[in-house]
Amino acid sequence: MISFRSGSAGYLLAFTAALPLSLVAISASAEEASYPQITGELSVEIENDWTYQSEDPSTEINDLYPTVVLGTNVALSEVFSLNFEATLEPVKDATSDRAFEDLGGYLNIITANYDGETLSAYAGKFTPNFGIAWDIAPGIFGTNLNEDYELAEMIGFGGGFSFDALGEHTISASTFFQDTSFLSNSVGTKRGPLRLSDGGVANTEDFSSFAVALDGNFQQLAGFRYHLGFSSLGAGEDGNDRQLGYAVGGEYAFNVGENVTLSPMAEYVYFDNYGGINDDTANYFTAGLAFNYENWVASSTYQLRDTKVSGVTTDDYVVDLTLGYEFDMGLGVAAAWRGAEESNVDSEGLGLLLSYAIEF
Repeated sequence: MISFRSGSAGYLLAFTAALPLSLVAISASAEEASYPQITGELSVEIENDWTYQSEDPSTEINDLYPTVVLGTNVALSEVFSLNFEATLEPVKDATSDRAFEDLGGYLNIITANYDGETLSAYAGKFTPNFGIAWDIAPGIFGTNLNEDYELAEMIGFGGGFSFDALGEHTISASTFFQDTSFLSNSVGTKRGPLRLSDGGVANTEDFSSFAVALDGNFQQLAGFRYHLGFSSLGAGEDGNDRQLGYAVGGEYAFNVGENVTLSPMAEYVYFDNYGGINDDTANYFTAGLAFNYENWVASSTYQLRDTKVSGVTTDDYVVDLTLGYEFDMGLGVAAAWRGAEESNVDSEGLGLLLSYAIEF
């Protein structure tokens, strides 16, 4: 499917091959319900982002880059599994025109999981459940701002409890800290490793940070799901207070005609003691709408980021308009326009995306 994420040949081949080959030794039997079983998905995206107009001429650049994500699940039984996700992408921000440069590969998920009918548990390196816009907002540029609060690459453990009450609902909770091990570095272009002295919320090397969430749907409202989240992140060495985060969001997919689906989504997130600094705050708002007709999808997303840091208020926004098509053989193509104001600088840009996913 078209994922619309923004997100050297030797590195690419070695990286995408390494994880599956390492698991061949425990490959699953062809017989149904025998274990271990190995499944996964390889997603490949080639994206070109071009800022063609900006009040800051130094940001008028063209960036051509791949994003390769390899997810692998090793089911050891009906309820126990090992999960891995590896990513290859640029690990540095573009400062001038570039093409397939600054690529680094790293493992962003490594977990051992238990998944029962009502209870689940996991431990390892994972993304705690807080906020959904960074994952579901439509459009090539639909996650440019809200990805700020994705709690990626945390080490810890957590679990969930699922129940039925006019629908299906899950309460989840986890405790964690930022990965400062050798896995916070990358192969190819180096991005780290992350150190405790680098600061940042949740960079504490102890279980002083946690997140809780409630996710669910309702039987009488097919296609709707909601998310409520709370996070409390310990201050790093550059902070002086805990960052508290509150998230409320949802999405609703419904049919408006034959082969026509509308999917609106929205999320609001508020942070107190933003960045671990007392009295600093941040507000994020995302609203998106996707229109699907057969193989076509058109979408628009608006993102707002309002921060108050050291008494200075900054309002940023990004508007995305995307049109895409998915061929029956699985190849997706999309194009987008981006209008933005960031740090009081107005800019406009265009994006092109090719995507393809292979399940195994």
